[in-house]
Amino acid sequence: QQAALFNLVATLAKSLPLLLFILFACYWFDPVTFAADQQGSTLAVPVSEQVRNTMLITLWVFTGIEGAAVLSARARNRRDVGTATVLGVVLALLLYVLISVLALGILSRPELAALPNPSMAGLMAQMTGSWGKLLISVGLIVSVLASYVSWTLFSAEVPFSAARHGAFPAIFRRQNRNGTPIASLWLTSLTVQTCLLLVWLLGKGYTSLLLISTSMILVPYLLIGLFLLKLSFSKEGESGQGRGLMRAVALVSSGYGFWLLYAAGVEYLLLSLLLYGPGLLLFLYSRRQLGADLCLSGRERLLAGVTLLSLIPAVWSFAHL
Repeated sequence: QQAALFNLVATLAKSLPLLLFILFACYWFDPVTFAADQQGSTLAVPVSEQVRNTMLITLWVFTGIEGAAVLSARARNRRDVGTATVLGVVLALLLYVLISVLALGILSRPELAALPNPSMAGLMAQMTGSWGKLLISVGLIVSVLASYVSWTLFSAEVPFSAARHGAFPAIFRRQNRNGTPIASLWLTSLTVQTCLLLVWLLGKGYTSLLLISTSMILVPYLLIGLFLLKLSFSKEGESGQGRGLMRAVALVSSGYGFWLLYAAGVEYLLLSLLLYGPGLLLFLYSRRQLGADLCLSGRERLLAGVTLLSLIPAVWSFAHL
């Protein structure tokens, strides 16, 4: 509850610099600068390839839209979960589009590419001077701290919920006196620190970790779309217009999921097994705890075996990335 209140205040605080940037960018927007080289011919890369190359980054910036669903068990009203998810996606999309498009009317593409991170601070300095750069930098610090709190909540909740449904060992259902899933929090925190340590020891950059994380998200997103498609053809799905809408959403989401897998490529999908493998071992251990009547079928055992064996080329690929 305390973290949720902090996150609400931080969200409001970090939104103010973004809105100010959009207002200044609208004033400084130059149509001539925006219209120059719209096809990106100086990149010598087709537009379709440009789109494909940015898919993982684009997906990464929207990662977390499922946050309301992750914490839905703690909501007073379940309808608020759907409202929060849709509203969050629309507002985030609006901010990203406005900031990205308006920036192209302030500086040319080569000049934007040459800006040091955070690039928005450099753009703000072009329009307002040093105080604007300071404002964006402070907003970025607030945003990072708020995101850290949010992701700590999300990541701790997932193993806790999985343990309640028998997919993770029972120890992850343990809570402290404040209702925090303490065992789950330890697991996720140590996992994050291990990943950061591996990236540092192997000389990998933040982008490598980002692409691996995004590739891991692709599989659940695709499976959710396919399950909704299966549900739309079953007796459990809605009837009439509701079933038609469900089927249309399922087809679009499944198609988008397959497109993302294609855009990501096999390499990063293979790298995602570095974290799927240990998770699978935890899942198998928890199934064994629950008894023989929940044993895996022959096909499921085969898939589990292939996944674990794929860890060998995954480790080799990560070391040579």
